[in-house]
Amino acid sequence: MGDEIFNVFPEINTERLNLREIKQEDAESIYKILSNPEVIKHDTFEVFTNIKQAEGLIKCFSDAFIQKRAIFWGISLKNQPKIIGFCKCEIEVPKVRADLGYDLGHEYWNMGIMTETLAAVIEFAFKTLDINRIEATVSTKNYSSIRVLEKSGFVKEGILRERCYMSDSCHDMMMLSILKKEYCINLK
Repeated sequence: MGDEIFNVFPEINTERLNLREIKQEDAESIYKILSNPEVIKHDTFEVFTNIKQAEGLIKCFSDAFIQKRAIFWGISLKNQPKIIGFCKCEIEVPKVRADLGYDLGHEYWNMGIMTETLAAVIEFAFKTLDINRIEATVSTKNYSSIRVLEKSGFVKEGILRERCYMSDSCHDMMMLSILKKEYCINLK
């Protein structure tokens, strides 16, 4: 992967969605998403309690892009500027591995939005970033997220015992992945 991909933020457009850079003016939207306990029930961070937390997170997103470590896309519906969720592709080992993560506003669940987002991000990672493997680790209790990943072609690899600390206790995480060769087979 050449660093030129990090010269200008790569926007992605799908049939219903725009995946774009998250800016400070999106802080209210990010705060609304991450202040909902239902949304972050399986995340490793606490419920957001003020807008400053969202502003700090957006700065972290921007810094990761500047440092050429990750791309955090804001998800919005076509022709609507409001962010309804976000998806990250963190490049862990260039040309080899990337880590995927995401959150979506509760009112947009069960609409196929994350499945559509992941399809676009997976294609970008394999074709543009030339990544060989995309990983995702999710709580073993996050059945919806596991289902979305499996619909997107991810394969369960195993359980990482007590890997993450959430809600005052350690939790098991499931490792799922998709390989570039598997993705290419699914395209045929």
